[in-house]
Amino acid sequence: MTNFEEECARKGLVARDIKNAIIVNFWILAWAVTLGAVSYLSDYQWYTASWWASSAGLLVHLSVGIGMILAFKRFVKEADDLERKIQLDALAISVGLTVVTFSSYSILEMSAVVPELTAAYLIVVMSMGYALGLIIGRIRFR
Repeated sequence: MTNFEEECARKGLVARDIKNAIIVNFWILAWAVTLGAVSYLSDYQWYTASWWASSAGLLVHLSVGIGMILAFKRFVKEADDLERKIQLDALAISVGLTVVTFSSYSILEMSAVVPELTAAYLIVVMSMGYALGLIIGRIRFR
């Protein structure tokens, strides 16, 4: 066991949850890298001239995304009841914050007060809401 795993175990986290969380984090990182790579390459029109290159980039990104979803599903399924509650609460905060933020943003966008909404903003708000939910849950229940 590494020092990180020992510290987590001392704080009451189950070894299986730690292992599954590390796997999920790997998939999230891989997904973010593929998103960044495909986005970067599209900015330089690397694959717009060739349908096979754009299809390959999309297929890799989708495959890694599906792997990420399945890893997270496994993590939640195998987690203990408290961890499942923390995850569910964090997801609820993330979804709620995203819906409220972007419905409000769209009103401002229609009034031409703010620039056009992009998917990048959506991902950032969802991620920050999820992280905030996890922090609140860890403080509240541990």
